[in-house]
Amino acid sequence: MHHLPKKLAAVLLAVFAVNLAQAAPPEQGAQAEDRLRRQVDRLTQDPARAQERITLILEADALQQAEVSPHEGQIRYRRGRLHEVSIPAGKVTALLNALPSGVLARLPYPHRAVSVAGQGVAITGAADVQALGNTAAGIKIGVIDLGFASLATSQASGDLPPTGPNLTITDYTGTGTGGTNHGTNVAEIVHEMAPGASLYLAKIGTEVQLGQALDAMAAAGVKVINHSVAWYAAAFYDGTGPICDIANSADTKGAQWINAMGNSRLKHYLATFTDSNADLRHEFAAGQNYNTINLTAGSAVSLILNWNAYPTTTVDYDLYLYNGNPDSGGGVVASSLNRQSGKGPSYFPYPYESIDYTPTSTGTFYIVVKKATSSQANLALTLFSTGPDLVTRTTASSILQPADCAKVIGVGAVNLSDSAESFSSEGPTTDGRAKPEISAPDGVKTSLSSAFYGTSAASPHATGAAALLLANTPTMTPAQLRAALPAAVKDVNSTGFDYRTGSGRISLDADGDGLNHDAELSYGTSPTLADTDGDGLTDSQEIQLYATSPTLADSDGDGLTDGQEVLVYNTNPNLSNKGDLAPRNHPDGVVNVADLLILARFTGGLDSPSAPESALADVNNDGVLDVRDILQLRQQLGY
Repeated sequence: MHHLPKKLAAVLLAVFAVNLAQAAPPEQGAQAEDRLRRQVDRLTQDPARAQERITLILEADALQQAEVSPHEGQIRYRRGRLHEVSIPAGKVTALLNALPSGVLARLPYPHRAVSVAGQGVAITGAADVQALGNTAAGIKIGVIDLGFASLATSQASGDLPPTGPNLTITDYTGTGTGGTNHGTNVAEIVHEMAPGASLYLAKIGTEVQLGQALDAMAAAGVKVINHSVAWYAAAFYDGTGPICDIANSADTKGAQWINAMGNSRLKHYLATFTDSNADLRHEFAAGQNYNTINLTAGSAVSLILNWNAYPTTTVDYDLYLYNGNPDSGGGVVASSLNRQSGKGPSYFPYPYESIDYTPTSTGTFYIVVKKATSSQANLALTLFSTGPDLVTRTTASSILQPADCAKVIGVGAVNLSDSAESFSSEGPTTDGRAKPEISAPDGVKTSLSSAFYGTSAASPHATGAAALLLANTPTMTPAQLRAALPAAVKDVNSTGFDYRTGSGRISLDADGDGLNHDAELSYGTSPTLADTDGDGLTDSQEIQLYATSPTLADSDGDGLTDGQEVLVYNTNPNLSNKGDLAPRNHPDGVVNVADLLILARFTGGLDSPSAPESALADVNNDGVLDVRDILQLRQQLGY
């Protein structure tokens, strides 16, 4: 997280390159083919994409071009039994149906260029979504940041696509696209989360450039914008002001703005100006007319003071920095004395002061906030440090702009163990609105960093997740996305919403069964199969409605699947229905003499049982209907 100074070849392969960290063993037979069919079906839901070519691996002792040509397939390479075939996605099903039974069709093994993969892709469930063929292809994502140094290095390593249709970059600053590699790290995380999306990168340095970048992206059809940048002093962090005007306007342009909350939880102070001894200085604590900060020689810091008098004011506060206790001989080393007097040529209308200072010695420095005159009103004020933590601080409402804006999704940071990061800025906004909306991992690897920390890393995880949701439901509006993303989470802090992690850490529901990635892991179900045990009930139905096993097709072991019992026979899937045969094909849940009579007709050959009836009639579970089943049922009934 940084503050602004004041003054389809590779992409189509990526559709199926799911496991970004390690290779998986080959799938065999019907399992592999079924997975392939499901992914192709998902890819071709949009008829416009049916002609996109994908790559298949066909395993066969011999395969001729003539066998794949009728389906517009092309054998590109052969190696032993492996045949790499390029084919339009819409033709895959017909090819599979026409191939000899001995041919195994599968996707390429999971793969990536030799580079570092971000752990957040797996943690958030994005890998599950990608496994089902959704890589956010067709979605355009904007990354507005402060610099994209080492972009070519990241592209060469395969961590970002080459400049072209899948990546464009614009410099609005006139200084080139480099400088910091912050934006490059951010873009890598977005790309890992949504590898099929097109990226629009923009380097900016002022709020005017910020608006220009938004307008250009909206005109290009960008649907999600990531901004891992914090802005100070434009408003009292209450969702108002020019920065929020820009960010909120993305909504009207059909794009959702997603923003890092900031890393200022321990660098923030908020209170109402208090001066009980009438010396014009604010009391940061009882009898204490200063705050302190520990600075290191040569390390620059900015201190930003705001007070609640926007948009313009005549209330005049000043900001001072001392090299020692101001009451014990400390001297002023820096100050900000804008004149909010309301008159004269030096009139400064905005309620903020800002100091930029690089100390020449290491030590404790003292911060003083002072009224210009005793007649000035006592207003709420906030103080931020961009360097070391403040000694006297307020963790609440340490949010920065534009994460505080009403139509922006603010993202907090959790570590890889799901603990809220101590530095991650905390809600609510100064006007009391709930923030952040969600949280996401930080401390993840990129090709340029062994551990990229901060809400700057959390925000692009949320941006990539939003793009995956949009790709699955392209008609989703920004407002709908603002509702959907906070619902796709794991609660990781205090129960329910909290001001550290919002609704929770992103956890996507790839298979749409109503269980997010983390819930699937906890229950041992497949995050890519809605019905893990294939019994006709979704995993969430089994867990939340029927209390049956989502990994065991027949929870009560009576020969009928849980789905048959619930959907066909209206019987209890957790209570064995062995011997319950009457009335025919509509068991009533009671085993009595009527069931015994039907069983006798089955074993005597007088009637033929249906397949479900055969399962229920096999009372002793030996696979044969005979007199032993009658004897056991008679014993069960007490005859």
